[in-house]
Amino acid sequence: MSRCLVEARKVFDEMPVKNVVSWNVMITGFAGWDEVEYARLLFDQMPCRNVVSWTGLIDGYTHACLYAEALTLLRHMMAGGISPSEIIVLAVIPAISNLGGIVMGEMLNGYCEKKGIMSDVRVGNSLIDLYAKIGSVQNSLKVFDEMLDRRNLVSWTSIISGFAMHGLSVEALELFAEMRRAGIKPNRITFLSVINVCSHGGLVQQGLAFFKSMVYEYNIDPEIKHFGYIIDMLGRAGRLCEAEQIIEGLPMEVNVTVWRILLGCFSKYGEVEMGERAIKMISDLERESGGDFLQVLRAAVGHILARVQDFLV
Repeated sequence: MSRCLVEARKVFDEMPVKNVVSWNVMITGFAGWDEVEYARLLFDQMPCRNVVSWTGLIDGYTHACLYAEALTLLRHMMAGGISPSEIIVLAVIPAISNLGGIVMGEMLNGYCEKKGIMSDVRVGNSLIDLYAKIGSVQNSLKVFDEMLDRRNLVSWTSIISGFAMHGLSVEALELFAEMRRAGIKPNRITFLSVINVCSHGGLVQQGLAFFKSMVYEYNIDPEIKHFGYIIDMLGRAGRLCEAEQIIEGLPMEVNVTVWRILLGCFSKYGEVEMGERAIKMISDLERESGGDFLQVLRAAVGHILARVQDFLV
């Protein structure tokens, strides 16, 4: 337990009168620092709880990955006559997502519609993501369609990622095109999803074009995952030499990551000689890596784009 929490508990214990606000501050504070057992102890001692008390502990359980405990507490709260707010709904969605409960997800969705909580765009976005993760992409699309006037970038990225997650490449790319027509500017995460779709769908030329568009049209600096997806996409398509050519211009720190990806592709296609070369490169690079990673990564983008342009011709 951190020193500040110990001091806070000392001050709290010495308070002659403790009101609901002071109890809630302690519960929320300890839960926020992953001291959920102590937060629960305070919660159980609290003479009079309100929705903030329940929210603080439920959120603490979720962040500590104690999903079953979070849902049990939610049931106890509702049994006590307290209705979940949109904040509590947002807190329990990760618990439902990780426990794979489609029935509970639909019940929560119904509750949100009944109470008017669906007007909060954060709730809609979280439900889109929830349904995709528990295997009901059609429910994701239903929520997305009902958010017609409230959609934002997160809404679009969530539904595109959901379709990508389930291998629905055509639908995901159609949604991406629709998003751009609607004037919504994609971000790094959106491009990760569409490049990943292209990788798993064998759409190499489209994937390379999206990568180029991300950098030139939207001025987005690629991250390690973008490079990894490009290498994976080329490797899956058997374009191993092209993947190697792209890797040659990457900084050492990224090189190790993508060489590992490419090593798997070499193994898949039985390229023993290339695989041995990859193993040697990984070993050498892990010994030599260093320097300003981000600066070197940005400097490598020009090389990558030049290679991508060659492959697009």
